[in-house]
Order: sequence, then structure tokens, then C-alpha cells
Amino acid sequence: MKIAFGMIVFEGDYVLRQSLESVYPFASQILIAEGPVKYWQEQGRTTSTDSTNDILESFPDPDNKIKIVHGQFEGKDDQCRAYMKFLDKDIDYIWNLDSDEVYKSEDIEKIIELLEREKYTSVGVQSCSFYGGFTSYIGGFEENVDNFLRIFKVYPGCTWETHRPPTIIAPSDVVTLPKKHLDSDTLWDKHGVRMYHYSYVFPTQVKNKLEYYKEKVNRYNCHPNYFNEIYLPWITGDSVTRMNVEKSWRGVHEFISRDDSYTKFFVGDHPEPITASLTELENRVQHELKYYTAQQS
Repeated sequence: MKIAFGMIVFEGDYVLRQSLESVYPFASQILIAEGPVKYWQEQGRTTSTDSTNDILESFPDPDNKIKIVHGQFEGKDDQCRAYMKFLDKDIDYIWNLDSDEVYKSEDIEKIIELLEREKYTSVGVQSCSFYGGFTSYIGGFEENVDNFLRIFKVYPGCTWETHRPPTIIAPSDVVTLPKKHLDSDTLWDKHGVRMYHYSYVFPTQVKNKLEYYKEKVNRYNCHPNYFNEIYLPWITGDSVTRMNVEKSWRGVHEFISRDDSYTKFFVGDHPEPITASLTELENRVQHELKYYTAQQS
């Protein structure tokens, strides 16, 4: 079983190191495309200006698994295809990995065992999407079945058709296995496996995400002032304030046309790379928070 983890990243240094640490032992390849899509290029950006490139260049790679492609990309589809050019011909699966996603070792082992035994051709993974820190995560809409398609069977010459939704296509002359999908609900309910997604933790991370979503993903489906009216009041507020924020918006998700997405209290353990650096990460949240609250005062 040979798995390649594929990542696109631009200014995503928040838990990037921890993400790589969680998958490195299980990877045959880690393929990374770093750089801005057209929207960020229009803002004058040519490469990550945070610690992303430092982390990528200094990350220990004793087995030469990591291939990094730096560039400027038309969109995320184009960015995904940029790293697929380096996919080894004997790779069995591509595992779509965002820079804010971290896995437990035992969960990756379970998934590999399921792939080997059941010969799935695709896998959806439920997201435990942390919100405003490390003790709450988004429920409801964010946990819908197969919101996050992550693992795909690949063949020589495969590439990404689209990044959203994640879709892999094989050359027309390749004989592929019959489609067999493992959905995210079954993976979580039956096998206890999900990903730990630190996607709404850091204020700068959320601000940049919403700026891009509002301009390039779905302008009319995003809260017009989400960062200042939902995220900051929630992360700085007490329990009553948080409850009122969520009631006003049916949760905390940024999109208008979605089901309820109230937060839940996280019970359990974070993946080891997160636990080992939790104090450092929490300090970063507070440092960024002070900056944005000072701007409002």
C-alpha cells in the first residue's frame, strides 16, 4: 500500500508542521504546491510571507518523501494539478490534505487497514472543525456526510479534475476498479475515525479564509461582516455572549444557505503533534486576538 499525501498551501503556517508530522510516517510521497491563486496575486502576493516556506524547507525529510512545487496558480484546480505531475506511478492512493488538518496515528493505521482489506476507491472523512480555540468545534452542517472527500484510488496518469468538489480523473485508456466508497459517517460511527481540523482557530486564518470565500467562492452566500459580527464576538465573549451569537446566526458557520451549525464542546484528545505544541498554539491565538481587538477599540 503506497499513499501520497497531496497538499496545496498559501500562508498556512498555523499547524502546518503538525500536519506534516502526523502523516510523514505513513507516506510514500508528500506532494506540496505552495503559492497564491489568482485572487491573492491580484493583491500583490507572489509567495507565502508567513512561516510557511520556512516550515516546508526545514521539515525533516530523511526518506526524501517530500516534493515542493512553488508557483503562482490560476486557481486551486490548477494548484492541485501542479503537484500531481510528480506522483509516482506505483502510488495506490492520493490523500487530499489541507495544511490545517491533523490526524491521529492510530486513525491513519485504521484507514490503511480498511483500504487494504476492502479496496475502497474513495473515502470521505468527518471533520472535527475546531472553532475559536481548541475546546469547541462546529457541529451540524459541518459534520454532514461526505462534506470532506479526502482519499482516492489513483492510477498512472491520474490528475485532479476539480479541487471543489475533490474529483480525480484517470486517463480514458486506464482500466479502473469498480467504484466503492466509504462515507464519512460510516468511518466515524463504525470505526471511530475522523480528522482534526484546525480551520477556525486562529483569527488571521479566519479573516483570510473569509476574505477569499466572499470574493471567489460564493460572494452572496457569505455573512457580509462575519469576522467582526460573528467570529470576534464569539471568541472574546463569555458563555452567554457566545450563546446569543449562535442563536442570532443558527450557529457559527459563515455560509447563509446551510443547516444549523452550533458549536459543541470537544471531548477527547488532540493528535499528539497538537498536544505537544498546544501552549505555543494557544499563545498565538491570544496574540492575534489582541491585535484585532485593539483595532476595534
